[in-house]
Amino acid sequence: MQPLELTPFQALRRSVGMVFQAAPQELRNLALLNLLTGTGPSISLFLSKVIIDEASRVVEQGGVSNPLSYILAEPKLLWSIAIALGLNLIVDSVDSVGTTLFAALRDRVQGYGRGRVLEKVAYFDDIALFETPALLNLLELSEKGLERLQRLSFIVAATLMGIFTFLPSVIVSVSIAAWIPAVLLAASIPSILVEIRHHRKSWRVEETQAGITRKMSIYAKTIISEDFAKEVRLFSLQNVLLERWRSLFNQMFTKMAQVRQDGAWTVMIWALVGGVGVAFPYVYVVMGVLAGTFTLGDLALYTGILLQLRRSLYLLIAHTGDIYDVSLATAPIFQLLDLQPQLHTGSQRLCPPAIAEPDRQGIQVRDLSFTYPGAHQPTLKAIDFDIKPGEMVALVGENGAGKTTLAKLLCRLYDPTAGSIYWNGQNLKTLTLDELRSRLGVVMQDYARFPATLRENVGWGYFPQMKTDTAIYAVLQKAGIEQLATTLEQGLETPLGKQLEEGVDLSGGQWQRVAIARALMRLTQVELLVFDEPTAALDPKNEHEIYRIFRTIAQNRMSVVVSHRLALAKLCDRIVVLEQGQIIEQGSHEQLMALAGRYYTMFSRQASSYL
Repeated sequence: MQPLELTPFQALRRSVGMVFQAAPQELRNLALLNLLTGTGPSISLFLSKVIIDEASRVVEQGGVSNPLSYILAEPKLLWSIAIALGLNLIVDSVDSVGTTLFAALRDRVQGYGRGRVLEKVAYFDDIALFETPALLNLLELSEKGLERLQRLSFIVAATLMGIFTFLPSVIVSVSIAAWIPAVLLAASIPSILVEIRHHRKSWRVEETQAGITRKMSIYAKTIISEDFAKEVRLFSLQNVLLERWRSLFNQMFTKMAQVRQDGAWTVMIWALVGGVGVAFPYVYVVMGVLAGTFTLGDLALYTGILLQLRRSLYLLIAHTGDIYDVSLATAPIFQLLDLQPQLHTGSQRLCPPAIAEPDRQGIQVRDLSFTYPGAHQPTLKAIDFDIKPGEMVALVGENGAGKTTLAKLLCRLYDPTAGSIYWNGQNLKTLTLDELRSRLGVVMQDYARFPATLRENVGWGYFPQMKTDTAIYAVLQKAGIEQLATTLEQGLETPLGKQLEEGVDLSGGQWQRVAIARALMRLTQVELLVFDEPTAALDPKNEHEIYRIFRTIAQNRMSVVVSHRLALAKLCDRIVVLEQGQIIEQGSHEQLMALAGRYYTMFSRQASSYL
C-alpha cells in the first residue's frame, strides 16, 4: 500500500479543480469584482490623460474666467471627470465586498478540502493507515497541504486581479511602443525561475522533515493532553519533553532557515534586474515628452500605465512561485485521496444466523501468517485452530506473543499475509465488510472514550436501538453500571469527557464497562464476541462479576477472549497458548495443566501471587 507519485502539474491541476468544485459561486463573484477593480484603474488613467491634456491646452491659451461653466459646456471634459471620479468611488467602495468574498472563498475551500480528507480517513477500512509510519507521515503532510490549499484560494483571487489589470495595461502600453510589454516580461522571467527553484528546495525540506514534525506533535500532545498530565508532573518529565520538542524544532528550523536565507539573496538580486527593466520604458516616455512626441497627459497616462503593468506582472509573477509551492504541498492530499486499502470488501453475504446448527462450521484458521506493513519479521506464523459454534476460546501468552494481532485478523481489521480464515466455510476475504462487522461484538484493550453523551457512548454499538431507553438501561445493567443513568445529573444525556462543556469523566473501570455495554447493544445480531483484555481496568471483585457476564452472554455464540488473567481463561472451553507468534499448546484448562507445559507454568505463577 504505497502512495502514487504525482507531478507538480498534476497536483496543481487537481488543486485548482478542487477550488472550483468547492466554491464556484464565490469564484464567479470574485471574477466579476476583479474585472471591475482590474480594468477600472486603466480606464481612469486614460480619462486622466484626457483631462490633463484639455487642462494644459486651456492653460496655454491663458485660462478661462469661469472654470465651472467651461467644464459644463465641454461634454468631453465633463464626462471624463464624472466617469473618472465615479470609477474611483466604485473601486474604493467595493474593497470591503472583496474582503468578504475572499473570506467566503477561503472558508469554503478549507471546509471542502478538509471534508474530503476526513471522509477518506473515516471510511478507510485498513487500519494500517494509523499504524504505519510512512502513512502517518502522509497524513501529517496532508494537514500541511490543506493549509496550502487555503492559500491557493487567495492566489486564485490575486491571479484574477493580476490578469484583469494586466490585459488593459498591455493594450495601452503597446500604444507607447510595442516592445514595452515584452521588455517588462523578459526582465521578470529570471525572478519566476528563481522563485520556483526556491520553493522546490523549501518543500523538499518540509517533505523530508515530515517525521520530525509528527514527533513534535506527539511531544506537544504529551505536554498538553490530560491523559499524560498527572504522570508528567509526578515524574517531573516537563524538562525532558520540552527539550525533545525544542531539539526537534531547532533541527527543522535550522534546515529551513538555511534554505530561506540562500533563496532570499538570490530572489532579491533578480528582483533588482526586474526593476531595471521598468526603468527603460519610463525614461523613453520622459524623453518623448521633452522631444514633443508625447503630451503631459501622455506622461501621466503612461507613467500610471507602466506602474499598473508592473503591479499586474508582480501579482502574476509573485504568485507563480506560490502556485508551484502549493502544487508541491497539496500533492499529499491527492495521494491520500487516491490511496487504496489492501483490505478489500468482498461481495458474498454471510450465511443467515438461523441456519441449522449441524450445518454450522464455526471459524477455521488455516496456516495463517501475518507481517505488519513495513515490518521485516512476521508477528504470526503458521497459525491453525478452530472456533466451534457456541465455543469460548481464550488466547493467552506473554506480551508480544501475537494475541491482539490475531484478534484484529478475526475482526478483519487486517487480512492475513498468508493463509486464510473461514467463517462457516466462507473465506473472510470474500465477505462484505459491513455485514461481517455487524455480526461482531468487540471490546478492545484500547477501547474508545468517545467525547459524547452516555447514551451515544453506549448506543453507537447498535444505532437502531440508540433512542430506546429500555435497551440502553438493559445493557448498562448487564455491564454492572446501571447506576450511572440515575446518579449522573443529566442521566443518559450526560456528556462524558472533560473536554466537553459540563462533561463528566468516569473512572477507568467505568469507562471499560461502558465499552462492554456498547458491545452488548448489538448482542441480538452478534455471532462472534471478541474481548481483548476486557477486565484490565477492573478490581478482582468486579473482575469476577464480568467473568459471569461473559459466560452468560457468550452462550450459543462463538467467543474469543484475549487475556493475561488466566482466571478468565480457566472459564473458557478451550485455551490457545501463543509464544513468539506461534501456537505451542491448546486444550481445556484441565488438559493443559495435566500437560505441565507453558500454560501450567504461567497459571502456577499467577496463582502463587494470590496466595
